Amino acid sequence: MRSEDNAALTTVPPTALKFVNLPDTEYLPSGLVLKVKRCAEVLDALLTKFNEQTGIPDKLVAWNEAGGNRQPPLEFPERDRLIFEIAQHRTGDKRMLYTVALIECKKDPIKVPVVFISLHSPSLDIPMRVEIPLRALLRGGPPLKGTYSVYLHSLRADEGNEYIYYGITKRGWNKRFSEHIKSAMRDHSERSLPQKLRELTGARVKQLAGEGGQEPRLTGLISALCGVGLDRNSAVAFEDHLIKKYSLSSKFIGGLNMISGTRLDPR
Repeated sequence: MRSEDNAALTTVPPTALKFVNLPDTEYLPSGLVLKVKRCAEVLDALLTKFNEQTGIPDKLVAWNEAGGNRQPPLEFPERDRLIFEIAQHRTGDKRMLYTVALIECKKDPIKVPVVFISLHSPSLDIPMRVEIPLRALLRGGPPLKGTYSVYLHSLRADEGNEYIYYGITKRGWNKRFSEHIKSAMRDHSERSLPQKLRELTGARVKQLAGEGGQEPRLTGLISALCGVGLDRNSAVAFEDHLIKKYSLSSKFIGGLNMISGTRLDPR
């Protein structure tokens, strides 16, 4: 999925943040088992160094200040896609270590810079990744709390399939995902996303216990914020576009959205 020809790795002590907007960074991944302030520090350190070389972080902050979402996405076509990958590692003495790498992905047609947060589920023993537009974590824009986000959940299964769901929320997207998980595990919802979560995670739990047959099992989870800082109408329209193009269950084998169109009360 990526090329690591141009990668930089760094770990740093706590420092004042020059580029990262800490309140927005704390708000967007709220609910994850993650030391957000530490992630912000390592990301800011790499952005500071990268800015000295290219000036790109300064341009992103200026883009936020000039209106952000009211303008076309800020891309850098002369560069490969910029991915800032933050990883959480547990050391031998059970401390948590946070690192960040700058990766330029040559094969990715999308050019908007992004932050990947790589995690691991200890209960299911599977990789997890959160993807957030870089500009959403930077200074210059209005507060994100109280605005709408459009999010994607991608469930990866060991039979090679990928199951896709798009949604919108006015709260932290991870809180909404937690509700989907509770619906899957407790309420036995018949909606497509909770049902597929229940099937895949249940099969994975059986596999870890040395049980189960050949049913598909969950092997990974990717959650991405496709749009942030949106008003309700923009969020509904964007979600509707993505569902119709990628995840409507009546059109796509791996689609988990049962309907498209305006939602009366996106939470």
